Amino acid sequence: MNANPQPSSASSLPPNSGMSQRLIAGEITPAQFLGLSQEQLYALASRGYDLMVGGHTQSAIDILKGLTAAAPYDSVFHCHLAAAYVQADRFQEGLESYNRSIQLNIANVDALGGRSELLLREGKVAEALADIQAALQLDPEAKRETTQRARTALLLLQSMAETTEAAPSKQP
Repeated sequence: MNANPQPSSASSLPPNSGMSQRLIAGEITPAQFLGLSQEQLYALASRGYDLMVGGHTQSAIDILKGLTAAAPYDSVFHCHLAAAYVQADRFQEGLESYNRSIQLNIANVDALGGRSELLLREGKVAEALADIQAALQLDPEAKRETTQRARTALLLLQSMAETTEAAPSKQP
């Protein structure tokens, strides 16, 4: 008989402690810890998007904020959250969410287009043009609604620039 019995570390830990440790270490997301599949997450994202389109913006924000917490590395969830913030006139939060979405996926055309609209709103034309150009390079046929809006914004900016150049300068 062992005079100093020591409990094995495996038997003294809760059953999911390995997953807990991986979550704490940042090796897995909360969604993975909870066993949520990509299909389940995207079903929730679809529900949030539908709520947003239906005018239930705060409910959409609540769902999408939960998704970005559960799956923080999914660019699409951050992009949808940004769109919901914009719909709620929460432009700074929308810009932050678009920025995060683009950090996660530089090729997210919807995030680039959405961010360009917010940058134009702030008068940051050069930055907005860079996003518009990137969106149009990624979707040159403008198949996505966001890219169509970006193309329209570009045409409007070009028209404004031409009008400004063509206008006679007024000297006092």
